[in-house]
Amino acid sequence: MSNVTESPIEEVAPGDLISVDRGSGPQQYKVVHKNDGDSSYLITFEGADGETFDSEFSAGTIVTRSLESKWESPQSPTPPSG
Repeated sequence: MSNVTESPIEEVAPGDLISVDRGSGPQQYKVVHKNDGDSSYLITFEGADGETFDSEFSAGTIVTRSLESKWESPQSPTPPSG
């Protein structure tokens, strides 16, 4: 995985992959929607099997984020340089 950073939840956007621990250790999930709140963020994720789930994060939470999916997607408005 390339372009991995530790970022505050405020910087996460749809298309990012972030690590989420759902009880069996951290795994990468794709952000499909982010609902901004005053002191928290409700984020909808999609897993590899297409399952979606919501998780709430407090403002300022640091997450492990990968931008790889945005840059390597065939739907990207800017083709990846090779």
